[in-house]
Amino acid sequence: MVLTELQYPHIMSQYLKEIPPIFYSNETGAPIQRCLVCDSYLLDGAEYIIEKAVVNYPTVGTRDLVWEFALCMDCMEEITSEYSEESQQKMSQYFIENMNMGHLRELKEAENFDVNEWISKCIVKGKAQSDCSQYQLCGHFVGELCVFDHTPFLVSDEAMDEVVQLISNKTLGSMNDFRDRFFPPPEDLSPLLRDKEFILI
Repeated sequence: MVLTELQYPHIMSQYLKEIPPIFYSNETGAPIQRCLVCDSYLLDGAEYIIEKAVVNYPTVGTRDLVWEFALCMDCMEEITSEYSEESQQKMSQYFIENMNMGHLRELKEAENFDVNEWISKCIVKGKAQSDCSQYQLCGHFVGELCVFDHTPFLVSDEAMDEVVQLISNKTLGSMNDFRDRFFPPPEDLSPLLRDKEFILI
């Protein structure tokens, strides 16, 4: 943790915890080791994000993973640089104005780092995870540690539908190009990935 503080002074060590299993690779059952885009190794101190999309079936109590990936910060910045400036501004404004950061702040101040509490409901709509037909999870990581600060959080299907309405066709095209490049059929078994726009939070 001392090394992490020296490398990333903006990250306070008391908020660095072991990676919760919910963010492990669904395939290996272990932490995701490499960036999806550049294949760089992540667990030796790299700063990165993980996103997962899940389809939920509340009536039968089951769920399916649609996709999951890790992106190093360099690749994340390169991908989002392809979005239109207007879309970037609208997305940022949407989340700044609508995210309930107070919920995460309360958990942090209470030193409650149970990931299930952090992702129990949509950070935007307050909709319970169990009530979402589809949701996305996002987390911020440094090497083998999860940063419990502005993440982890859950974004519900309702919130993502609102985001889609804000962004340009160019940006949607960039997001769907990313999807088609890294999650083409037959790996993509969920029709939701084609029927709904792919959104990179």
